Amino acid sequence: MDRKEQILEIATELIQTRGYTAFSYQDLSDRLGITKASIHHHFPSKANLGFAVAERYSTAVTASLAEVKQNTDDPWEQLDGYVGQILQLIKTRDRICAAGAVHSEYNVVPESMSDAMARLAKHIIAWLTDVLEVGRREGMMDFPGKPEHQAALVFAAAQGAMQFGRAHGAVKARQIMDQIKESLKAA
Repeated sequence: MDRKEQILEIATELIQTRGYTAFSYQDLSDRLGITKASIHHHFPSKANLGFAVAERYSTAVTASLAEVKQNTDDPWEQLDGYVGQILQLIKTRDRICAAGAVHSEYNVVPESMSDAMARLAKHIIAWLTDVLEVGRREGMMDFPGKPEHQAALVFAAAQGAMQFGRAHGAVKARQIMDQIKESLKAA
C-alpha cells in the first residue's frame, strides 16, 4: 500500500471510530510515523483529505453492494449481505459507517465531503429500494408504503443500529437489524 493509501486508510478508520472533527493530522502523523508535512504533500487541507476519504469509501461500498447483487438474485440474501456488512463494522472494528459518521457531523464537515456521503446514502437507498421492490413483487416481502420510503427506513435503522450497537454491543445491533428483517416478511 502506498503512502497516500495508508493515509486514507487511517483517516477512514479515525472517521469511523472518532468522527471527522475529532482527529487531526497529528493523529495521522503519530499512527503512520511520518511528518505532518508528508500528509500535507498528499492532502493540502483536511477538507481535501475528507473528500478523498468520502470518495474512496463510496467506491468501496458501491462495489461491495454490486458484488452482493452479483452473487445472488434472492432479495433476502441480498438484504442479509447488506446487514452482514453493517454488523461486521461493529463486531470486528468498533466502527460505524463513514457516511453515518459524516451525517452526524453534517453541520461541521466540509460541504464536498457531506455531498459525497449524501450521494452514497442515496445510492444505498436506491440499492435497497431495488431489493425491496423485487422482494415485494415476488411475494417474499411485505411492507406498507412505497419501496423507496421503506428503503430509507431500513437505511436509517441500520445507521442507528450501528450507533446503538457501538454503545450497547454488537448483539443489540443484530437484534435491531433482525427486527427490521422480521417486519419485512410476507404474511
